[in-house]
Amino acid sequence: MSTLLSIEDEHRHYQRRAAELHDRIVLRDGTPAWVGPLQHKDRADLAREYDTLSDASKWHRFLGGVPHLNAAMLDALVDDVDGLDHVALIVFVDDHGEPTPAGIGRIVRHEQVPDAADIAITVKDAWQGRGIASALVPRLVAARPAGVTHLLTEISTDNAASLALARHAGTLRIHPTGGAFDIEVDLDDTGLRFPPPADGGRLHPALAAEGRDHLHTRDHAHLHPATAAR
Repeated sequence: MSTLLSIEDEHRHYQRRAAELHDRIVLRDGTPAWVGPLQHKDRADLAREYDTLSDASKWHRFLGGVPHLNAAMLDALVDDVDGLDHVALIVFVDDHGEPTPAGIGRIVRHEQVPDAADIAITVKDAWQGRGIASALVPRLVAARPAGVTHLLTEISTDNAASLALARHAGTLRIHPTGGAFDIEVDLDDTGLRFPPPADGGRLHPALAAEGRDHLHTRDHAHLHPATAAR
């Protein structure tokens, strides 16, 4: 379960944390925002903020029912962030004068495919459709692990906005796998590398690797199609 803070303590805590984020941006609706690296001290914050997501956003986060982040998930999502093979960025927004966490994105090198990475974005329900995911994608791609030339991830079939974000990142291949799409993105215009298997299996075995179920870096911005990145 997430750590409980009083409203006043939470406001002071988030004010201090936002002040440490030095990449200042303005969202499409004019809202000021701050972007910076996720840190190990954000572990309790991530658990607490995940609990505020709607059931629909939680489903798109893990493509399954996960009511709370357990210790093993937090180990993978926070403690394993090293800034080299696993990069994670958080976004705070100015919510009527109060810094508020609104989104997180990550890009993680696939162990089985060192020159490919998984990419993931989650935006809190109240802040979806305002350009947070659109701001995170190029920053994550720019900060991607050294040597990564392709993205290899999966997206729910009803998540049109995440497909639009993937298209903006580079040349895209979409491979249907039941209730989701396996996705390959060529970031450097060197050519798509993972042809769809004839037997209808996964685009690459890395997407079904043992142990990936608790990481599930496929956060995905849960947006309405009309608010897809432009």
